[in-house]
Amino acid sequence: MLDRGVDRIPVSRPGFISRFVTALVRLILPVVALCASFALAFSLRDEPVPQLAVLGEIDPLLDPTDWINWGYLVLPLVFFVLNMTSRRYGAELALTASLIAWLLIAAGIVWALNAGIVADFEEAFASYALAGSFMGAIALAQLVNVLLFDWLRGIPWWKAPFLAALLGGIVFSILFNTRPAHVWDMELGGRLAVEAGLHFSWALVQLLPTYLLRSSVRPLPGFGGA
Repeated sequence: MLDRGVDRIPVSRPGFISRFVTALVRLILPVVALCASFALAFSLRDEPVPQLAVLGEIDPLLDPTDWINWGYLVLPLVFFVLNMTSRRYGAELALTASLIAWLLIAAGIVWALNAGIVADFEEAFASYALAGSFMGAIALAQLVNVLLFDWLRGIPWWKAPFLAALLGGIVFSILFNTRPAHVWDMELGGRLAVEAGLHFSWALVQLLPTYLLRSSVRPLPGFGGA
């Protein structure tokens, strides 16, 4: 029977300030992790990976020793961070974290230039054209990663993180390597093949930490996941 004589207490919803503060707190770890991933990749950009020279024995076009470095190998950490953020908080917060990370990186570079810590941008980092190509490629790859994860999340648990990391990496590789200033030749085809293999390997490897973190990084109510 219905308790018609009992007044029901309306459920109060969190106010704007409360939701804003909650979102800021949730953003801290993803933003720090994204910035750390980019910083690690940048710090290792001059470290060669001679072990991959073995690919040249299969086909000389697959030899990556002229361009591969440890910075490139750890760059897909960005997609792992976004996968875990999307799993826990959804696509909106993951994209917000990505945007804030980029803003912080840009602010740090501008501050370093104004403070005299970095004398010349192109000498310390890269040419403006190359930096712009990299930023555009990785930003679009992050967007693909987050949206694809959000679309595929669910059962089986591995589908969303695997395909989101794989396709995000491949999108970055294609966009960055087919920029207008790049020469389109057989070597480019070999490089794209090697990078696709690396992103496939990364997508597989990151499933292990994803599996181990599933119990502690659970989706919040309203977000599907397994």
